[in-house]
Amino acid sequence: MLCLEFAIPPLPQFVTAGHAVWKPGDRHFARTFGVYDLLLVTKGTLYMTEEQTEYEVGAGKLLVLEAGLPHVGHRACSEHTEIYWVHFIHGHPAAHIRREDIPWSSLLSKGTVEDVEPSPQQRMYLPKFAPFEVQTVEPMLRELNDTHNRLNGENALQLHLLLTELFAALQAGCARTSEPEPSVRLAQAAAAYLNEHWKEPFERAALEEKLHFQASYIARCMKRHIGKTPLQYVLHLRLEEAKKLLGGTVLGISEIAERVGIRDSNYMTRLFTAKLGMTPGAYRQMLRQKKEGGGDT
Repeated sequence: MLCLEFAIPPLPQFVTAGHAVWKPGDRHFARTFGVYDLLLVTKGTLYMTEEQTEYEVGAGKLLVLEAGLPHVGHRACSEHTEIYWVHFIHGHPAAHIRREDIPWSSLLSKGTVEDVEPSPQQRMYLPKFAPFEVQTVEPMLRELNDTHNRLNGENALQLHLLLTELFAALQAGCARTSEPEPSVRLAQAAAAYLNEHWKEPFERAALEEKLHFQASYIARCMKRHIGKTPLQYVLHLRLEEAKKLLGGTVLGISEIAERVGIRDSNYMTRLFTAKLGMTPGAYRQMLRQKKEGGGDT
């Protein structure tokens, strides 16, 4: 399945939405405009061409027409066809990516109390042309359209929240329909276990006992699909927590090391320096200088 990849934040912005039942003989006119057009069909069939690609959008299917590309109804509806549409814009062109290539399990950097910009690594995914769960999505579309039809100052924010919920549901459906291969499932299971036990001493034997695979194989799976071995994953979690504590507390380095599961503060300093190019103390001093330079709010 082909998906559209959007860099976020910011999230795509709502423009308009609608609902209609097209009669036999109706078809979409030709146009090119600068918004994305999310079409969802609940009854009948809609026939659309985008550039040179023809789509037969039957009941329970969606199609995202891309901003700036010409589209036209290449054939009239042959039966009553119920359609929902949502127009939205985004600041950057969407990239194309196969569903199998989406890095669902990859780690992203967490923000700290001193960050002033969001991480640039975040992405949102929507299927280009795919089935959707009508019983799940149609109530969301009805609520979105009802809110849009009675739009006022009080419910305007709710309209944008509903659009985000719709995107989240479509992305979740895309992820669910992509049945992960066994090595992906093992990597995810290992990460889930480590997320709960990262403060505890790292033991390969405990991981093997929990997952019933040899530690070397678990490590290969995690490295392939998440980009880190189990130990590297644990150390990543510990150092991310240490960064938060350095910026948000006055705890000493030894106490921070203890809190994040590293028994030797000198070892934490070596890890920290290897990853960030500075000691924990220098990192804390850098954060203080940024705060003093930018004003404390």
